[in-house]
Amino acid sequence: MADIPDKELHCCAKRTKVTGSGNYLKSCSTSSSTNSSSISLAEIIASTEELLTEILLRVPARTLVRFKCVSKHWLSLISDPKFCHRHTIWNQNSSVSAVFGDRSTDFFSITFPHDHDHNHNPGSSRCNPLNFVQNQNDCIEIIHSCNGLFLCHPINATSTSRTPYFVLNPTTNQFLTLTIPPAAAASSNGQQIQTHIIGCALAFDPSKSPHYKVICLETTTGHKYCPYYQIQIYSSETRSWRLLNSTFIRQDQTLYEQGVYWNGAIPWIGLVCEMSYYQVDEELVGLVDSPPHCYEKKWYHRMYRYFKESTGGHLHLIDIYSPCPTKFEVLEMGRDYSGWFVKYHVDLDPLCTAYPCFLTVRCSVPCSRRK
Repeated sequence: MADIPDKELHCCAKRTKVTGSGNYLKSCSTSSSTNSSSISLAEIIASTEELLTEILLRVPARTLVRFKCVSKHWLSLISDPKFCHRHTIWNQNSSVSAVFGDRSTDFFSITFPHDHDHNHNPGSSRCNPLNFVQNQNDCIEIIHSCNGLFLCHPINATSTSRTPYFVLNPTTNQFLTLTIPPAAAASSNGQQIQTHIIGCALAFDPSKSPHYKVICLETTTGHKYCPYYQIQIYSSETRSWRLLNSTFIRQDQTLYEQGVYWNGAIPWIGLVCEMSYYQVDEELVGLVDSPPHCYEKKWYHRMYRYFKESTGGHLHLIDIYSPCPTKFEVLEMGRDYSGWFVKYHVDLDPLCTAYPCFLTVRCSVPCSRRK
């Protein structure tokens, strides 16, 4: 698989719904029957770009990728960035189609059939999309996923190395190779400093723009635990890197390698639930305090953490602690990053009593209504 330009990376949608255009179809059919040549209705539709576009907008993404092979005309139409953006808008409420493992060496995928996908075969084998780099001996890891795109990196790369990153579209198996340029940092004697990369994340909202950004945080000095960091941004629109003029204070015990893109910003969670976030468009950094009750718990007793965007566009945080893993809270972030609030209190003890067996907790928060 070849390295490809940015503009071909993102044509991602999952939902299908065929509606409308009945009068137009009837008109085409009538004209066809009176024509001396035996032109089929399908050929008329295929040659009418406006109608063809309206039909293809309602086709699922995976099927749409296969349709690129129909003709050069279809390939050009489906690959057009404006069409891709319209397709995303039409299918923005699509369901999750698959879950992927995060490493190429122990890769797995689970696909979910939908009512409209009559050709889905849950038993069919799927190639590993993380084996996209030829002659790559290192294990490839997904370090961030965002609205259908993966940000990948060799797992054995060090924080000072300039090993390439990859932006991958697993639907089309197309990718872009990115090398982060050395930041403008120099020592007191004027020599170039080798800075440390402390985190990278994707920012991609196809409902607003067909373009994405890669946010890279790195130290301002050669010390790995430098208290300040700077930000470099790659834009798929300009196809270039840009270093922000400002430097930012590095928050203690914040996991900058575990960012999430949500509501126009990239938040990073700390060990005690405090949160730092970067607003992508405004290019500002903000802080959110930890809920008071979180300070009563010891982070080293934590058994499991869920920090993700859930169905309905909500950012949730779930921490499960020993010695009582059956009782925990679901925290939700305010839409304006105003702070955490408790959305659910969960008590699994009645379930354990009814079914006295070993209980393994895995978190998924599909709820979008407060109860």
